[in-house]
Amino acid sequence: PAEDIHFQKGLSCQDCHGGDPTAIDDMDASHDPKKGWTGKPDRLHIPEFCAKCHSDATFMKRFDPRARVDQLSEYRTSVHGQRNAKGDGEVAVCVDCHQVHGIRAISDPRSPVYPTNVAETCAHCHADPKKMDPYGVPTNQFAEYKTSVHFHAIQEEGDLAAPTCNDCHGSHGAAPPGVESVTSVCGTCHVREATLFRETEAKKQMDLDPCIRCMVCHSNHAVLPPKDEMLGVGSESTCTGCHAEGDSGYAAAAQMAKSIDTLKTGLAQATGMLDKAERAGMEVSEDRFALQKANDGLVESRVLAHSFDLDRFLVAANGGIAAADAGVSAAKKAFAELRFRRVGLGLSLVVILAAILALAMKVKELGPRE
Repeated sequence: PAEDIHFQKGLSCQDCHGGDPTAIDDMDASHDPKKGWTGKPDRLHIPEFCAKCHSDATFMKRFDPRARVDQLSEYRTSVHGQRNAKGDGEVAVCVDCHQVHGIRAISDPRSPVYPTNVAETCAHCHADPKKMDPYGVPTNQFAEYKTSVHFHAIQEEGDLAAPTCNDCHGSHGAAPPGVESVTSVCGTCHVREATLFRETEAKKQMDLDPCIRCMVCHSNHAVLPPKDEMLGVGSESTCTGCHAEGDSGYAAAAQMAKSIDTLKTGLAQATGMLDKAERAGMEVSEDRFALQKANDGLVESRVLAHSFDLDRFLVAANGGIAAADAGVSAAKKAFAELRFRRVGLGLSLVVILAAILALAMKVKELGPRE
């Protein structure tokens, strides 16, 4: 079809399958092996079939100087490629992801490998028990992914930077990330959190691999939006999955959660009071600006929870709490000034009314002029 990227670049059937394209009306002549006719490639050898062009740097530069030419070598590093090399004809090959004919550019929203379509493309195999059972691979990944914050971002908000299957597992070199690489995989997007992780390991000379990795708290495919209740020792806490009452980690988690709650409460109180003062006509713009430090402290505290460093966490949290308290004090000061103004206005009105009444009485006493 006209949408096929090969057709758009000027390639034809003969470029892939060989034969004589001039023998339009003679099937035998057009499919003459002497003319290079190869026919339909065996599924097991499709990677090499596609690589005849896609691994040829000189050839590919004719169409796109930026085109990659390492797909086959990368594919050979993947679980798919390794099984294919051993003769497994059931694992994914090029056409399972890119289709056979009608191959669209990866930038085409209708392409199976366009970011919004990748998960469903992978699910054609990975959500099929008949295909996965022989390998002992679970089939719930796609269902879990559809509940995740990542799926929501890419599918409902149109954020093409949000991760889908190949962002974590790779494309041609697809492989499940090992425990030792989970933080690095997540850290390609969540850089600050990953950095905090590594800093803690270096500072405290401890190995967090066995127990603390991103997926322990956030899961892998069903990554839900983070919430403050995950921190602490409550019913929704993820900390209690490893820490029990009595150990230092349990106490630190409880203190972190308490600080976050105190900061949120103070920030909400200060914001509400300043809003009320502003509606009453008081000038509180500078106080509002200063209150931003409390919000910054809340954001910073949530991030620093990934450092597992209580002292470092409390510096940010306590700074935010202090800013929130300052906001409450500023609002109270504004209300005190408002009351002073109202009392002053009331007294002024009493004095003015008294003066008017006195004048009226004096005028009445003097009577009309003759």
